[in-house]
Amino acid sequence: MKRWRIFWLVCCFAFPAFLWEVQAQEKYPNRSIELVTPYAPGGSGDIGARIYSDEMAKILNVPITVVNRPGGSGVHGTIYVIKAKKDGYILLNGGSGAMVFVPIISKEATFDPLRDLVPLAHFSSVPSVFDVRSDSPFKTLNELIDYARKNPDKLKNATGGPSNPSYFNFKILCVKNNIKIPTVPFDSGGEALPALLGGHVDMSCQTITTEAPHIKAGKVRGLAITSKKRHPDFPNIPTTAELGYPYVNFQVWFGVFAATGVPQPVLNVLIPALERVFKNPEVIDKANRVNMPIEYMGPEEFRKFFESEINIVRKIAQDANLIKK
Repeated sequence: MKRWRIFWLVCCFAFPAFLWEVQAQEKYPNRSIELVTPYAPGGSGDIGARIYSDEMAKILNVPITVVNRPGGSGVHGTIYVIKAKKDGYILLNGGSGAMVFVPIISKEATFDPLRDLVPLAHFSSVPSVFDVRSDSPFKTLNELIDYARKNPDKLKNATGGPSNPSYFNFKILCVKNNIKIPTVPFDSGGEALPALLGGHVDMSCQTITTEAPHIKAGKVRGLAITSKKRHPDFPNIPTTAELGYPYVNFQVWFGVFAATGVPQPVLNVLIPALERVFKNPEVIDKANRVNMPIEYMGPEEFRKFFESEINIVRKIAQDANLIKK
Protein backbone atom coordinates (compact mmCIF):
# COMPACT_ATOMS: atom_id res chain seq x y z
CA MET A 1 0.00 0.00 0.00
CA LYS A 2 2.79 2.36 0.91
CA ARG A 3 4.46 1.68 -2.42
CA TRP A 4 1.33 2.76 -4.30
CA ARG A 5 1.14 5.95 -2.25
CA ILE A 6 4.76 6.72 -3.02
CA PHE A 7 4.13 5.98 -6.69
CA TRP A 8 1.16 8.36 -6.87
CA LEU A 9 3.07 11.00 -4.92
CA VAL A 10 5.92 10.84 -7.41
CA CYS A 11 3.45 11.07 -10.28
CA CYS A 12 1.80 14.13 -8.77
CA PHE A 13 5.12 15.96 -8.74
CA ALA A 14 6.52 14.60 -11.97
CA PHE A 15 3.46 15.02 -14.19
CA PRO A 16 3.18 18.84 -13.88
CA ALA A 17 6.88 19.12 -14.73
CA PHE A 18 6.39 16.81 -17.72
CA LEU A 19 3.29 18.72 -18.79
CA TRP A 20 5.17 22.03 -18.55
CA GLU A 21 7.98 20.64 -20.69
CA VAL A 22 5.59 19.47 -23.39
CA GLN A 23 3.65 22.73 -23.34
CA ALA A 24 6.82 24.83 -23.39
CA GLN A 25 8.16 22.93 -26.38
CA GLU A 26 4.84 23.31 -28.21
CA LYS A 27 4.02 26.89 -27.28
CA TYR A 28 7.27 28.72 -26.65
CA PRO A 29 7.66 31.24 -28.04
CA ASN A 30 4.16 32.47 -28.83
CA ARG A 31 4.69 36.22 -28.52
CA SER A 32 7.33 38.89 -29.05
CA ILE A 33 10.74 38.46 -27.39
CA GLU A 34 12.58 41.46 -25.98
CA LEU A 35 16.30 41.40 -26.76
CA VAL A 36 17.88 43.85 -24.35
CA THR A 37 21.13 45.51 -25.35
CA PRO A 38 22.46 47.40 -22.33
CA TYR A 39 24.17 50.02 -24.49
CA ALA A 40 23.19 53.24 -26.24
CA PRO A 41 22.43 53.20 -29.98
CA GLY A 42 25.41 53.36 -32.32
CA GLY A 43 27.93 51.34 -30.31
CA SER A 44 29.14 47.88 -31.25
CA GLY A 45 26.78 46.17 -28.78
CA ASP A 46 23.76 47.82 -30.36
CA ILE A 47 25.02 47.15 -33.88
CA GLY A 48 25.61 43.49 -33.06
CA ALA A 49 22.10 42.90 -31.70
CA ARG A 50 20.55 44.29 -34.88
CA ILE A 51 22.71 42.04 -37.07
CA TYR A 52 21.10 38.83 -35.86
CA SER A 53 17.70 39.83 -34.41
CA ASP A 54 15.84 39.58 -37.74
CA GLU A 55 17.13 36.09 -38.48
CA MET A 56 16.37 35.05 -34.91
CA ALA A 57 12.80 36.28 -35.40
CA LYS A 58 12.42 34.23 -38.59
CA ILE A 59 13.64 31.03 -36.93
CA LEU A 60 11.52 31.43 -33.80
CA ASN A 61 8.59 32.78 -35.83
CA VAL A 62 7.88 35.66 -33.45
CA PRO A 63 8.92 39.33 -33.47
CA ILE A 64 12.25 40.15 -31.78
CA THR A 65 12.36 43.68 -30.41
CA VAL A 66 15.81 45.14 -29.74
CA VAL A 67 15.54 47.40 -26.69
CA ASN A 68 18.35 49.76 -25.62
CA ARG A 69 18.75 50.07 -21.85
CA PRO A 70 22.09 51.88 -21.42
CA GLY A 71 23.76 53.03 -18.23
CA GLY A 72 26.48 51.95 -15.84
CA SER A 73 28.68 50.41 -18.55
CA GLY A 74 25.98 47.86 -19.31
CA VAL A 75 25.02 47.22 -15.68
CA HIS A 76 21.53 48.76 -15.75
CA GLY A 77 20.28 46.71 -18.69
CA THR A 78 21.89 43.54 -17.35
CA ILE A 79 20.20 43.90 -13.97
CA TYR A 80 16.90 44.55 -15.74
CA VAL A 81 17.16 41.15 -17.46
CA ILE A 82 18.24 39.37 -14.29
CA LYS A 83 15.23 40.74 -12.38
CA ALA A 84 12.71 40.17 -15.18
CA LYS A 85 10.20 37.32 -15.27
CA LYS A 86 11.99 34.02 -15.93
CA ASP A 87 9.93 32.94 -18.93
CA GLY A 88 12.38 33.37 -21.82
CA TYR A 89 10.70 36.45 -23.27
CA ILE A 90 13.41 38.86 -22.10
CA LEU A 91 16.93 37.98 -23.22
CA LEU A 92 20.23 39.81 -22.96
CA ASN A 93 22.60 40.78 -25.75
CA GLY A 94 25.46 40.98 -23.27
CA GLY A 95 29.03 42.11 -23.70
CA SER A 96 32.24 41.42 -21.85
CA GLY A 97 32.16 44.89 -20.31
CA ALA A 98 29.21 44.16 -18.05
CA MET A 99 29.85 40.42 -17.89
CA VAL A 100 33.55 40.45 -16.94
CA PHE A 101 35.11 43.85 -16.36
CA VAL A 102 32.45 45.77 -14.43
CA PRO A 103 31.90 43.10 -11.75
CA ILE A 104 35.65 43.07 -11.10
CA ILE A 105 36.65 46.75 -11.19
CA SER A 106 33.44 48.66 -10.42
CA LYS A 107 31.31 48.93 -7.30
CA GLU A 108 28.25 49.52 -9.47
CA ALA A 109 27.80 45.84 -10.29
CA THR A 110 25.60 44.14 -7.70
CA PHE A 111 25.29 40.83 -9.54
CA ASP A 112 27.35 37.74 -10.20
CA PRO A 113 27.26 37.02 -13.94
CA LEU A 114 28.15 33.33 -13.55
CA ARG A 115 25.44 32.84 -10.94
CA ASP A 116 22.70 35.10 -12.30
CA LEU A 117 22.95 34.50 -16.05
CA VAL A 118 23.02 31.51 -18.39
CA PRO A 119 25.26 31.90 -21.47
CA LEU A 120 23.43 30.62 -24.56
CA ALA A 121 25.69 31.57 -27.47
CA HIS A 122 28.88 33.55 -28.04
CA PHE A 123 28.47 35.81 -31.05
CA SER A 124 31.62 37.80 -31.81
CA SER A 125 34.89 39.16 -30.40
CA VAL A 126 36.00 42.59 -31.58
CA PRO A 127 39.38 44.30 -31.04
CA SER A 128 39.75 47.82 -29.70
CA VAL A 129 41.61 50.54 -31.56
CA PHE A 130 43.48 53.50 -30.07
CA ASP A 131 42.82 56.50 -32.27
CA VAL A 132 43.04 60.27 -32.62
CA ARG A 133 41.54 62.78 -35.02
CA SER A 134 43.13 62.95 -38.44
CA ASP A 135 44.48 66.45 -37.67
CA SER A 136 46.16 65.30 -34.44
CA PRO A 137 49.92 65.85 -34.15
CA PHE A 138 50.31 62.24 -32.96
CA LYS A 139 51.17 59.87 -35.79
CA THR A 140 51.94 56.85 -33.58
CA LEU A 141 50.90 55.50 -30.21
CA ASN A 142 54.48 55.83 -28.98
CA GLU A 143 54.45 59.56 -29.78
CA LEU A 144 51.24 59.96 -27.78
CA ILE A 145 52.66 58.04 -24.82
CA ASP A 146 55.90 60.08 -24.85
CA TYR A 147 53.90 63.32 -24.82
CA ALA A 148 51.61 62.11 -22.02
CA ARG A 149 54.59 61.08 -19.92
CA LYS A 150 56.09 64.56 -20.20
CA ASN A 151 52.72 66.33 -19.89
CA PRO A 152 50.57 64.55 -17.28
CA ASP A 153 46.84 65.31 -17.35
CA LYS A 154 47.14 67.42 -20.52
CA LEU A 155 45.39 64.93 -22.82
CA LYS A 156 41.81 63.66 -22.52
CA ASN A 157 40.46 60.25 -23.48
CA ALA A 158 36.84 59.41 -24.40
CA THR A 159 35.51 56.01 -23.40
CA GLY A 160 32.20 54.22 -23.85
CA GLY A 161 31.83 53.42 -20.16
CA PRO A 162 34.44 53.41 -17.41
CA SER A 163 34.64 49.62 -17.07
CA ASN A 164 34.46 48.17 -20.55
CA PRO A 165 37.29 46.19 -22.22
CA SER A 166 38.36 49.16 -24.38
CA TYR A 167 38.72 51.31 -21.28
CA PHE A 168 40.54 48.47 -19.52
CA ASN A 169 43.03 48.35 -22.40
CA PHE A 170 43.52 52.09 -22.08
CA LYS A 171 43.89 51.94 -18.30
CA ILE A 172 46.43 49.11 -18.41
CA LEU A 173 48.43 51.07 -21.01
CA CYS A 174 48.48 54.08 -18.66
CA VAL A 175 49.40 52.09 -15.56
CA LYS A 176 52.18 50.09 -17.23
CA ASN A 177 53.69 53.21 -18.84
CA ASN A 178 53.23 55.53 -15.86
CA ILE A 179 51.18 58.12 -17.74
CA LYS A 180 48.15 60.11 -16.62
CA ILE A 181 45.38 60.80 -19.13
CA PRO A 182 41.98 61.80 -17.66
CA THR A 183 38.96 59.99 -19.08
CA VAL A 184 35.56 61.36 -20.08
CA PRO A 185 33.04 58.49 -19.82
CA PHE A 186 29.98 57.96 -22.04
CA ASP A 187 27.32 55.25 -22.16
CA SER A 188 28.71 53.72 -25.36
CA GLY A 189 31.36 54.06 -28.01
CA GLY A 190 28.69 55.55 -30.26
CA GLU A 191 28.34 58.46 -27.83
CA ALA A 192 32.06 58.81 -27.11
CA LEU A 193 33.03 59.14 -30.75
CA PRO A 194 31.40 62.56 -31.35
CA ALA A 195 33.48 63.94 -28.46
CA LEU A 196 36.62 62.91 -30.33
CA LEU A 197 35.40 64.18 -33.69
CA GLY A 198 34.29 67.45 -32.11
CA GLY A 199 37.66 68.12 -30.54
CA HIS A 200 36.43 67.81 -26.95
CA VAL A 201 38.94 65.02 -26.24
CA ASP A 202 42.32 64.15 -27.75
CA MET A 203 42.07 60.40 -28.12
CA SER A 204 39.79 57.42 -27.77
CA CYS A 205 39.94 53.65 -27.42
CA GLN A 206 36.83 52.00 -28.87
CA THR A 207 35.94 48.88 -30.83
CA ILE A 208 36.94 48.72 -34.47
CA THR A 209 33.23 48.27 -35.25
CA THR A 210 32.47 51.76 -33.94
CA GLU A 211 35.56 53.44 -35.36
CA ALA A 212 35.91 51.75 -38.78
CA PRO A 213 33.62 54.03 -40.83
CA HIS A 214 35.43 57.13 -39.55
CA ILE A 215 38.88 55.66 -40.12
CA LYS A 216 37.86 54.80 -43.69
CA ALA A 217 36.46 58.32 -44.14
CA GLY A 218 39.75 59.83 -43.03
CA LYS A 219 38.26 61.59 -40.00
CA VAL A 220 40.11 59.42 -37.49
CA ARG A 221 43.63 57.98 -37.43
CA GLY A 222 44.12 54.54 -35.92
CA LEU A 223 47.31 54.26 -33.87
CA ALA A 224 47.14 50.67 -32.62
CA ILE A 225 44.73 47.74 -32.53
CA THR A 226 44.41 45.05 -29.84
CA SER A 227 44.00 42.11 -32.24
CA LYS A 228 46.55 39.29 -32.48
CA LYS A 229 47.40 40.29 -36.04
CA ARG A 230 46.77 43.34 -38.21
CA HIS A 231 43.20 43.85 -39.35
CA PRO A 232 42.75 42.99 -43.05
CA ASP A 233 40.75 46.18 -43.67
CA PHE A 234 43.31 48.36 -41.90
CA PRO A 235 46.74 46.85 -42.60
CA ASN A 236 48.50 50.12 -41.77
CA ILE A 237 47.39 50.04 -38.13
CA PRO A 238 49.96 48.10 -36.06
CA THR A 239 48.94 45.78 -33.24
CA THR A 240 49.68 46.75 -29.66
CA ALA A 241 51.96 43.71 -29.38
CA GLU A 242 54.01 44.92 -32.35
CA LEU A 243 54.55 48.24 -30.59
CA GLY A 244 55.78 46.58 -27.41
CA TYR A 245 52.53 46.45 -25.42
CA PRO A 246 51.51 42.75 -25.55
CA TYR A 247 49.53 43.07 -22.31
CA VAL A 248 47.09 45.47 -24.01
CA ASN A 249 45.22 42.76 -25.87
CA PHE A 250 41.63 42.50 -24.64
CA GLN A 251 38.83 42.28 -27.14
CA VAL A 252 35.19 43.16 -26.65
CA TRP A 253 33.00 40.09 -27.01
CA PHE A 254 29.24 39.72 -27.24
CA GLY A 255 26.83 36.89 -26.63
CA VAL A 256 23.23 35.99 -25.84
CA PHE A 257 22.20 35.28 -22.25
CA ALA A 258 19.08 34.27 -20.35
CA ALA A 259 18.49 34.90 -16.70
CA THR A 260 19.15 32.00 -14.36
CA GLY A 261 15.80 30.39 -13.63
CA VAL A 262 14.47 30.34 -17.18
CA PRO A 263 13.07 26.77 -17.57
CA GLN A 264 15.22 24.24 -19.38
CA PRO A 265 12.53 23.48 -21.99
CA VAL A 266 12.71 27.14 -23.05
CA LEU A 267 16.51 27.00 -23.24
CA ASN A 268 16.15 23.84 -25.33
CA VAL A 269 14.28 25.95 -27.89
CA LEU A 270 16.60 28.95 -27.79
CA ILE A 271 19.99 27.21 -27.93
CA PRO A 272 19.56 25.37 -31.26
CA ALA A 273 17.78 28.40 -32.73
CA LEU A 274 20.74 30.63 -31.91
CA GLU A 275 23.16 28.11 -33.38
CA ARG A 276 21.22 28.27 -36.63
CA VAL A 277 21.24 32.08 -36.48
CA PHE A 278 24.99 32.40 -36.06
CA LYS A 279 25.78 29.77 -38.70
CA ASN A 280 23.54 31.43 -41.28
CA PRO A 281 25.66 32.71 -44.22
CA GLU A 282 23.62 35.93 -44.52
CA VAL A 283 24.16 36.77 -40.85
CA ILE A 284 27.87 35.94 -41.17
CA ASP A 285 28.11 38.28 -44.17
CA LYS A 286 26.31 41.11 -42.35
CA ALA A 287 28.64 40.72 -39.37
CA ASN A 288 31.76 40.75 -41.54
CA ARG A 289 30.63 43.94 -43.26
CA VAL A 290 30.62 45.82 -39.94
CA ASN A 291 33.86 44.26 -38.65
CA MET A 292 32.14 41.90 -36.20
CA PRO A 293 33.23 38.47 -37.48
CA ILE A 294 31.15 35.70 -35.98
CA GLU A 295 32.92 33.30 -33.63
CA TYR A 296 30.08 31.06 -32.54
CA MET A 297 30.36 29.09 -29.30
CA GLY A 298 27.63 26.96 -27.80
CA PRO A 299 26.65 27.18 -24.11
CA GLU A 300 29.29 24.84 -22.66
CA GLU A 301 32.24 26.23 -24.62
CA PHE A 302 31.03 29.78 -24.03
CA ARG A 303 30.83 29.27 -20.25
CA LYS A 304 34.39 27.89 -20.12
CA PHE A 305 35.65 30.84 -22.16
CA PHE A 306 33.65 33.20 -19.94
CA GLU A 307 35.09 31.79 -16.70
CA SER A 308 38.63 31.86 -18.09
CA GLU A 309 38.27 35.51 -19.09
CA ILE A 310 37.07 36.43 -15.60
CA ASN A 311 40.07 34.74 -13.98
CA ILE A 312 42.55 36.45 -16.34
CA VAL A 313 41.04 39.91 -15.90
CA ARG A 314 40.83 39.57 -12.12
CA LYS A 315 44.55 38.71 -11.93
CA ILE A 316 45.59 41.63 -14.15
CA ALA A 317 43.26 44.02 -12.29
CA GLN A 318 44.79 42.96 -8.97
CA ASP A 319 48.35 43.43 -10.26
CA ALA A 320 47.46 46.88 -11.63
CA ASN A 321 45.56 47.87 -8.48
CA LEU A 322 42.31 48.26 -10.42
CA ILE A 323 40.22 45.84 -8.37
CA LYS A 324 37.10 47.33 -6.80
CA LYS A 325 37.29 48.16 -3.11
